Amino acid sequence: MGDFLQYVEVDSFLHKLDPRTKFVFFIVMSVLTSFVKSGAALLFLFVIFLAVWLTGHVGKYILVLANKVKVLLLFIFLLWLVLGAFRINEGPVICRTAFTVFQHPFTFSLEWFDLYKGCVFSMRIFLMISAFYTVVLSTNFSQIILGLRSWRVPYALAFGIGLVFQIIPIIVKEFSTIMEAQSSRGLEVEQCGALAKMKNYVIVSLPLMFRVLGKGHSISLAMHYYKLDFKVRRTSYKVIRTTYRDAVFSVVFILATVVTVFLQVRFYIPL
Repeated sequence: MGDFLQYVEVDSFLHKLDPRTKFVFFIVMSVLTSFVKSGAALLFLFVIFLAVWLTGHVGKYILVLANKVKVLLLFIFLLWLVLGAFRINEGPVICRTAFTVFQHPFTFSLEWFDLYKGCVFSMRIFLMISAFYTVVLSTNFSQIILGLRSWRVPYALAFGIGLVFQIIPIIVKEFSTIMEAQSSRGLEVEQCGALAKMKNYVIVSLPLMFRVLGKGHSISLAMHYYKLDFKVRRTSYKVIRTTYRDAVFSVVFILATVVTVFLQVRFYIPL
C-alpha cells in the first residue's frame, strides 16, 4: 500500500480500457468538476466515480488517498465556513449574534447554507484529485505516451504529459516520507487539532521543495546520460485499439455528464 499513488497492476475493466478513453475521461471530469456547484450534481458524480473505482478494484487506494487529503479538504471546508460566517444568508440559522468591535457593528451568522457550501467546495476538490488518480492508478507511463502519440501528439509533449502523471505521485510520496520523518523526530502530525495539522504541513513545505528539486535534477541527469532525443522516430510493439469496453464506458460517462449538467441546472443554488 506504500505505492498507492502509482500505477497498480490489476486485472479489471478499468485497466483494460484504451488509455485514450481514460485520458478523455480525465479531461471531461476535470472540466465538469471545475464548474459544477450543485450538491445534488456532485453527489451523483461521486456515485459514478464510486462505481468506476469498484469495477476497477482501486477503491481501497482511493480510501487511502482520501485519508491523505483529509486535512486539505477540512481546510477548504473551514475556510468557506469562516468566509460565510460574517454573511447573512437565507435559510435555517444555526447561530446568529451581533457584536461591536471598535464601534463597528458586526454580525456573526452561521447557517446550514454555510455548511452546504463548505461541503460543495470540498467535494469538488476531492473529485478533481480523484479524476487524476483514477487515471494514474489504472494507466502506466508508457500507455499514456502511446495513447497520446496515436493522436499525432509530438513525442516531446506526450513524454512531458506522461511525466507529469508520474511526477505528481512521486511528490506526494516524498511529502509522506518527510511527514513520517518529522513524526519520528517528535513533530506531532496526526494526533493534533486541525489548525496544528495545517501549521505542521507548512513546516515541512521547505524540505519538500528541496526534495522535489532534487528529484527533478535526477530526472534531468538520467535523460542526459541516456541521451534522450525527442527527434528520433520511435515505434512500439504494442498497438492500442478501442474495444467494446471503451464503447460501454464512453456511453456511461457521456450519460453521466448529461445527467450531471441537468442536475447542476435544475438544483443549482447560488453560492
